[in-house]
Amino acid sequence: MKVINDAIHGDFSLEGVREELLATPEFNKLSHIKQLGLAHLIFPGAHHTRFEHSLGVSHVAGLMADSIGLSPTEKQIVQVAGMLHDVGHGPYSHTLEHILHSRGGKDHMSITEGIITGSYDVVGETESVSVGPRQSIPEILEKHGVDPKEVSRLIRGPDASGTERSLFDWEEGGQEFHSEDVTLANMVHGPVDCDQIDYLMRDAHFTGVKHGSIDHMRLIRSLRKRGGNIAVDEGGLAALEGMLMARGLMYSAVYFHRVTRVTEVMLSRAVERSEENLPDAEEMQRKIDSEIWADLNKAGGYARDIITRLKYRKLFKIASTFRREDLTKDQVSSLGKIATNPEHRRAVEDDIAKRAGLDPGYVAVDVPSAKLLLSEPRMSQVDVRIIGDDGKTRWLHDHTPIADALKRRQVSQSVAYLMTIPGHEKKVSELFQRHLM
Repeated sequence: MKVINDAIHGDFSLEGVREELLATPEFNKLSHIKQLGLAHLIFPGAHHTRFEHSLGVSHVAGLMADSIGLSPTEKQIVQVAGMLHDVGHGPYSHTLEHILHSRGGKDHMSITEGIITGSYDVVGETESVSVGPRQSIPEILEKHGVDPKEVSRLIRGPDASGTERSLFDWEEGGQEFHSEDVTLANMVHGPVDCDQIDYLMRDAHFTGVKHGSIDHMRLIRSLRKRGGNIAVDEGGLAALEGMLMARGLMYSAVYFHRVTRVTEVMLSRAVERSEENLPDAEEMQRKIDSEIWADLNKAGGYARDIITRLKYRKLFKIASTFRREDLTKDQVSSLGKIATNPEHRRAVEDDIAKRAGLDPGYVAVDVPSAKLLLSEPRMSQVDVRIIGDDGKTRWLHDHTPIADALKRRQVSQSVAYLMTIPGHEKKVSELFQRHLM
């Protein structure tokens, strides 16, 4: 048995299948991949990794399993799924995933599935001697009577394409999923799941942003199983409201923080514009944060300059921000094309840079979410089933206006940012404004 001393959940133990998974290269790689990428440049304490987050998710999954009365077998499956749900993440996680995927790599869900089922190995050929003989993750799972395909399916969801959708629809959409399957999947991905309970608390703790504080134990104790869904007793309504509010505020304060966006854009542009001097996408996906840093430094030129700026926190500056309600239909269309067509975006960025007397790569247009720009989505998955004191089950919006308010709330007030190196903000902003006219 292994005892984990966790900053968020205190002491908890791992034994059996989870203790063996803890020793695998696939899981240990996560200790070198930061949970929030370069957010520590804005929030100095944010050095936590996907390793401890994954342990926390597994722990919370166990608490939830006990609360809703799952069998020991079901509890083990959901704890394993919680532990392995991020095992496919590559360096800097979501920051670089779209670039590496577009260069011929895989998305992290495909890699996660491959690791769990045995079709993907994170250990490179040159590393195998150092790692030595080992059991694969599917071998460990099967030894303990856990079906790798079932774990993978819970993490991926019933839609083989990986398309995200409400788990309330899984009864109709997932033909192979039964009621108990949907219950377990809701615990991993649903409106009240073990993943977001841990990341909200952990990210709030290490960033120092208090918005993510939630009464998670009260919430977990209030969870009940209703068919294939997770419901909340009316007594836990305040805790649920607090979690949903925390999620909305953390997106605004941390995940969509404007300077966080600057650091992510700088890193992604360094990779994007140095493709010919970097390893291929598949090799890069097997790496950890520090190895990507070394690759970019070795690439020289623009990549090395950007890495040096990040190293000494000499960041790009925001030249302009754009709010959805201030844009004309044509401007939305123009930004939409920039957001969805990387080649067009680079051409626009380089044209503005040239006109401003800058080298290519030193003007960046960032649209954090094309969906936010084009369709004005709000916080999703905010409606949860509530079991009233009268025993009847109703939706959250029938109990509190907070649900509808969160649906209308944007996760970021700005839908696009224009950034450049210090001293050129005014010129770049003027040129881009003309481009949008």
